[in-house]
Amino acid sequence: MNLNDFFKGIGYDISYTNCEFRAIDGYLDWYKGFVDSFHRYYVYNGEKQVTKNRFSLGLPKRICENFADLLMNEKVKITLGTDEHTKILDEILQANNFFVKANQGIEKTFAAGTGCFLLSLDKDKKIKIQFVSAGNIYPLTFESDGIYECAFANKKMRFNKITKKSEQILDLQVHTLNEFDNYTIRNFRFIDGGNGDLTQVEVDDILPIFETNSDYRWFMPIKPNIINNFDLNSPFGIPIYANSLDVIKAADLTYDSFVNEIQNGRKRLFVTQEAMKVGGDGCFKNAFDPQDVVFYILDGNFNDNKANYVQEVNGQLRVDDLTQAIKTHLTLLSIKLGLDSDYFSFEKGVTTKTATEVISENNKTFRTLKKHEQVLDNAIREMIQSIVKIGNQYGLFNINDEVINIDFDDSIIESKDQERLQDRQDIAIDAQGLVEYRMKWYGEDEQTASAKINNIKGQNNSNTSLEFLDGEIN
Repeated sequence: MNLNDFFKGIGYDISYTNCEFRAIDGYLDWYKGFVDSFHRYYVYNGEKQVTKNRFSLGLPKRICENFADLLMNEKVKITLGTDEHTKILDEILQANNFFVKANQGIEKTFAAGTGCFLLSLDKDKKIKIQFVSAGNIYPLTFESDGIYECAFANKKMRFNKITKKSEQILDLQVHTLNEFDNYTIRNFRFIDGGNGDLTQVEVDDILPIFETNSDYRWFMPIKPNIINNFDLNSPFGIPIYANSLDVIKAADLTYDSFVNEIQNGRKRLFVTQEAMKVGGDGCFKNAFDPQDVVFYILDGNFNDNKANYVQEVNGQLRVDDLTQAIKTHLTLLSIKLGLDSDYFSFEKGVTTKTATEVISENNKTFRTLKKHEQVLDNAIREMIQSIVKIGNQYGLFNINDEVINIDFDDSIIESKDQERLQDRQDIAIDAQGLVEYRMKWYGEDEQTASAKINNIKGQNNSNTSLEFLDGEIN
């Protein structure tokens, strides 16, 4: 039995994923930095075909890392309406190492086109947050704007105490809607015999069937905020660099030529046998260091022309031309990704513009990151709402999600200090209230913000009667 057969048995057709997963594997080869059909090539040297591996800049990996670092880094803050509720949520996120998983998950999502946050309850009724990569996601029912039912695969190795052998296990978690439009989560386990041959076995460490008795999703798919222009009806997204592969190929071709230019253009000295001296004991000794690869000894004697004893060869390097070509490719790549034209630079790696310059120019990087933040914000917000509902439904805690503030770190592309200063100036001219200010910058709900402002005012009033004499409080 294979997965297609299994899903047909429970009423779903996943045959379309075969083509999707082949495309994902192809993209991941670019992400890994070596595509056999491109980076391995052959050169005929006059006698035979010589296999060569093309040097690569590894741009897809760098692109995905940069987007992940800009979108989800250590400065991202998630708060609820009150400090108490924020503390409860923060403990859940920290226990699940969420921010590390999210950063790595975004990188994988931008590399493969799709990813998913997955919630579950462990045996101790603690909320568990996982991230599932594109190759392990099986959308079951979907439209172009969303996935309603989905399955998630997890492969692992396990030692069988009976057979005394290691075996590969495939765990499958299936989220489907029942007749009441509530989600049912079913867990299945298979032994993978290789070549897609699966043998179903009993699940003994988790519940085979779990009725959530709720209509909210326990999974939150994410994709780069770009259209899958290869298949408009696909539930899968495309990698951020999918439409930039021609530029990436050109950059790798140029970089390969750059490296080969250095290797092939190094200085060489061709030395004849006559350029050796005779020692006192009558034995030949090299006049040059035999470990120095700049020398190449030629066979034969050339007594008739002593001027040819040593021939110097210096290759002409085209470093400047190739450097300019690489710069051009990086500029084109930046534009293709929706970034500033000088975001990727051969000299500096990234742009060094200040945040003020970024805002004043209405810069492309700012707009592109804000666009991708929308998708990520929706996914994280839905995840938090589901965590709150799960906790309240199963009596784990009692908090609300009326106020969810996700503060992405835009300090690289946006001047937070300048924006905050402007808000303070608005308060000074009564164009903005203190409650609104605290709600925006401290992530508080209106009630909490009002209470804290009143508390601060009360403390200030009580301090007006204090007198400071000789550095002491009286």
